[in-house]
Amino acid sequence: MITAAGYELLITFIVLFIVFAIVGFMGRSFRRGDITQLHEWGLGGRKLGTALQFFLQGADWFTAYSILAIPSAVFALGAYGFFGVAYQAMVFAFASLFMPRLWKISKEKNYITIADYARGEFNSIGLSLSIVILGIFATLFYIALQVDGLYAILGTTLLESFHILPTSQAFKEYSLVILFIAFLVIAAFSFTSGVRGVSLGAVFKDILVWTGLLTVIVATLYYTHGFTNLFSGMPSKYLSLPSTEALAFSSSMLGVVFSAYLWPHNITGSWAAQSEDRILKGYSLTILYAIPLALADIMAIAVYKIPSVHSFIFQLPASSRGLYVIPGLLVSLVPPWLAGLALLGIFVGGLVPAALMTVTVGNMTGRDLARMVKPNISPKGQTQVARWAAVIFALLSLALLQVIPMTYAFQFYLVGAEIILQFLPIAVIHPFFKFIRKEFAIAGIWIGSLVSIFVTLYANHYKVISTTLYHDLYIGFIGLLINILIVLISLAFPKKS
Repeated sequence: MITAAGYELLITFIVLFIVFAIVGFMGRSFRRGDITQLHEWGLGGRKLGTALQFFLQGADWFTAYSILAIPSAVFALGAYGFFGVAYQAMVFAFASLFMPRLWKISKEKNYITIADYARGEFNSIGLSLSIVILGIFATLFYIALQVDGLYAILGTTLLESFHILPTSQAFKEYSLVILFIAFLVIAAFSFTSGVRGVSLGAVFKDILVWTGLLTVIVATLYYTHGFTNLFSGMPSKYLSLPSTEALAFSSSMLGVVFSAYLWPHNITGSWAAQSEDRILKGYSLTILYAIPLALADIMAIAVYKIPSVHSFIFQLPASSRGLYVIPGLLVSLVPPWLAGLALLGIFVGGLVPAALMTVTVGNMTGRDLARMVKPNISPKGQTQVARWAAVIFALLSLALLQVIPMTYAFQFYLVGAEIILQFLPIAVIHPFFKFIRKEFAIAGIWIGSLVSIFVTLYANHYKVISTTLYHDLYIGFIGLLINILIVLISLAFPKKS
């Protein structure tokens, strides 16, 4: 039986989701362009100004899972979990060093994807195909990460509205239906609106997320009577980082910093900007997200200070409690309608980046794979292939994710990030120093990726992946070091002028 509070929360959630869907479809009419051209559909005609760059980058980077997972890490690990706060403050500074240069080259030569860039700059279909294969493979696991966050939001909503536990069979059935509808919606507006629809959805999502994060912070500090009381009596693991964890903390943080804007969908979001200046301004504003997210991460320890939140969290399985910290604070401390608004914001926070990922996969399929199969395919043909590929990928990814144990979604993502990190010589070094030969670029990206995967398996004793550290060093850097050493061999074989 649904309660009055649960009804209020549920209605708010449903109504706002409908608004989100409408906003996404409105993107087709936003800043009109010839949607049959791939750069219009897949990059929004490169017309996004500072404000839309801010919203899109915020939606693309600060996702459902990041909003839930970093407080979860703080809840479970203590101070070590704050590595997420450190990388949030550094990601955009690093991206600012190379993304404007990449944007300029892509604009001048009409590159749509990073694989398109590799084909044109290196004159190599093999390198382009390598990036497509590795990029789509890693992106699938990134979407899995978002779905993990979506499950936590649905678990909270159904538990509060119908008292359906996330461990029950009923939850699995209901959540699958809801996720199918949600992915159908993002597939539909991705097909019709492309990046324009994603951008407008990002504006809606960011407004709700900012409201939700500020609500969590204010409500938690009100109930705990400030930071002093919040931290008093807490175990030392929440107050300081042991020196033995310094290397693991730093290398994990830097691994995310260096790989973040090598993800194909993050490149798509940046290349949709009007100019290099708009990218930099968008980045400089988006870093503001780190402030409420850092404060929200601190709120994770409030679970031990507020009895109602503690009761909500500890009725759930130990393996998933951390993801329910922020939802638990919301449903316990604020009115149901406001909790519904904030929960929907976080839910949409998983759908918007998923939509951008589907558009990006569509871009790579239409622009890169389609031209390999049919070299004379027309620009309109590329767009048609891209649009249908986006729909197929959205629905296929949801189907495949039913096979992947969600308990290990974060580990799959970390392995994906190790692979994406191998794009660094191509995307960061080559735009400035054009000495890399295509043969060594291909060898470097594959050997670096395979070494990273092998060392990860070795570090986990060929069992379930629970760490991506080897002797406290982020494994992706081992692969990257080998990758860079391989591409440096290019210096011994200078290109013919």
